[in-house]
Amino acid sequence: MGVISSRPPCCASTSAYTVQQTPSFIIKKAGESAVSEIHCSHSVSTFDNILWYKQDKQKALQFLGYLNLNYPYPEDDVKGKISFDGDGRKHSNLTISNVSVTDSAVYFCAAR
Repeated sequence: MGVISSRPPCCASTSAYTVQQTPSFIIKKAGESAVSEIHCSHSVSTFDNILWYKQDKQKALQFLGYLNLNYPYPEDDVKGKISFDGDGRKHSNLTISNVSVTDSAVYFCAAR
């Protein structure tokens, strides 16, 4: 069983820019999938991209890809494993297929 943390321990925001991510964590058994269970939203009308990152136990940060408007652009090394959907102007959902121990990490979203 692995824990997928979908939010950093603290989140930065100002009154003008807010990015929110839920839930705080997800627990899945190996072989299960986290289908659209990690949610990211923002309220910045001029932003149209949501970026996704993974931070493993060694604190290494990996860029997973981004959602531009309604078009997902996952990095080649995570295609088939990681996917995201939504509307980059407002929200995105992250899916992790066939969860394994190496998927235990903190997942971050950012908006631009």
